[in-house]
Amino acid sequence: MLTTSNYPRRCRTSGTSVIGVSPSSGTLLTRPKLSLRSYTKPRAAYNFSHIENAPFGRPKRFRARKMSSLQKMDVGKKKIPDYTETAYREAVSKLKYLLAESYTPRSTGKIHRERNIYRRSNLRLHESAEDTDDRSAVSECISSPEKVRLQPSILTAEDSQLTPRELTSFIMRQEQYIEQLEQESRYCKDELKNLLGKIRQVVAENEALHHKNKTGLLKAFLTEYESCDEVKKVDSKSLPSTDLDVQSSPGKKIKLQRMDGPAIMYESRISELEAQLTQARIELKKALDEKTTNLKKMDTVTASPESVIQLEQVMREKRETNTKLEETLKNLQAARERETDASQKAKRAMDSAQQAEFEKSQAEAEIRRLKDELERQREKIREATQDACRRLAEERHQVERRYGHQMEQLSADVATHWDAASKSQLEIEKQRREILDLKRELNQKQAFIEDLKKEMLSKTSSLQSDLTQLSAEKDAVEQELATAKLGAERGERHARQEQSRWQAEINSYKQRIERADADIVHCRRENLRLTEQIASLEKELNMTRIIHVETTATPRKDKDKDVTSMITDMEGKHAAQVGGLEDAISNQAKLISQLTAECQSLTQRLEASNHTHKGCC
Repeated sequence: MLTTSNYPRRCRTSGTSVIGVSPSSGTLLTRPKLSLRSYTKPRAAYNFSHIENAPFGRPKRFRARKMSSLQKMDVGKKKIPDYTETAYREAVSKLKYLLAESYTPRSTGKIHRERNIYRRSNLRLHESAEDTDDRSAVSECISSPEKVRLQPSILTAEDSQLTPRELTSFIMRQEQYIEQLEQESRYCKDELKNLLGKIRQVVAENEALHHKNKTGLLKAFLTEYESCDEVKKVDSKSLPSTDLDVQSSPGKKIKLQRMDGPAIMYESRISELEAQLTQARIELKKALDEKTTNLKKMDTVTASPESVIQLEQVMREKRETNTKLEETLKNLQAARERETDASQKAKRAMDSAQQAEFEKSQAEAEIRRLKDELERQREKIREATQDACRRLAEERHQVERRYGHQMEQLSADVATHWDAASKSQLEIEKQRREILDLKRELNQKQAFIEDLKKEMLSKTSSLQSDLTQLSAEKDAVEQELATAKLGAERGERHARQEQSRWQAEINSYKQRIERADADIVHCRRENLRLTEQIASLEKELNMTRIIHVETTATPRKDKDKDVTSMITDMEGKHAAQVGGLEDAISNQAKLISQLTAECQSLTQRLEASNHTHKGCC
């Protein structure tokens, strides 16, 4: 069984259990089962309805924006310190502290002093108005000294040194399981970081491709505009109407095709992005609904501090992703503004082309007028016109060749760009599928972890209840043993004192008896001596009778009387001594009987006082 200490221990306000003393029975209790507490303030459910989702597959630009002083102040306010590692370390250190010291026996003389120290050190905890587990456990320990009166328990060395092997093995298994969960969470974090890095790389590649497409389109516009300027310069010279019409009409068609092509691409791209936006919004709504249901379930089910810490980490990561989403949305708006600017530039280019065509028509009218004049002066300048026609034909052939070569180059560039864009879209879809698979695996692992946590909580609660019952029974038995041992020790002490006193009296009586025996021996010796003297006297009398036959009878009678008187005196003294010794022996027997009666009465009183003391306890 477990051996608990006889005084309440100090603890920090972190949700760990405390050893308490019940004020009614005075028995020692083990750590009670406490509910789990969160180390930070509870947060409200997040609402992501105000966030516009960024489209998937859209090239994003993460630019470092200049922040104002107010924005910097807001960012500094939003930073929350990371309490998860500190809370976990505190919990582990408290577990080790309780395992190392809470089961070692302590002397009962220091209980009141250490209880007063605990009362002085934990005034803030005791005065807190929250109805927490720490307050419920510590309030019993910090009760008034009138209610709590600890009985001095006398525990043997064997009981105090017993260690709970099953409990230590269970706690070691729990620590190993916690370490495994930490390793899995770290692995999941590393995988998520790798995925974010891959996504950023893909986004950077998409941005580069988008930039290349824009630069290619702008170069195409510039080359077409330069070719139109060259045609206009050539048309400003004297040209025939048929050649101008032939030359102006393909340029116009080409210009219209070149100006209409990017607009169609932009419109198709915008429609695709809008469809992706709607799909992403639907997925986000589903994720929010799942999150709200999971939060309700987590509110109903009491979770462990490790799960609370993991939830806080997930929420922080979610905040970071929300900030990144806002940045991407801003980048998307900037890209849309750029697209609108590009479309406006294209419209301006169309207007400039129309203006160039109008100027061209005016030039054609002037050329007709000049042709009329030329017809009048044909004879004069026929040679000059022939030379000009030759030069124009050569230049036209050169321009057509140049235009065909440029068209071939542009078509090849457009084909390569389309291939690159299709490849990038395929890679993005593949990465999106991989991300979805990883999310499913993460959800499965989280569900498995939650099931394991529930099983662990149920097992720990059952073990704690069993431990509390066993400790209560053990404390009651120990208290009864202590009271019985106290009564036995007191009885033994009184019996020893009485025995020592009686032994002293017996020794004194023995000394008196020995003295009386010595006196009896002395009297017997005197009796023997007197008998010898009497025998010798009788012999002398007989001799005197034989010698002095002639003596008278009267003196003989006097001598007999003297001898008999002496004998009677000696017998009387001997009888008196024997009677005194018998009286002393009888008095000693009476004293011994009185002492035994007093001993019996004392034992009865001790038993009665012991019974009354047990009844009071």
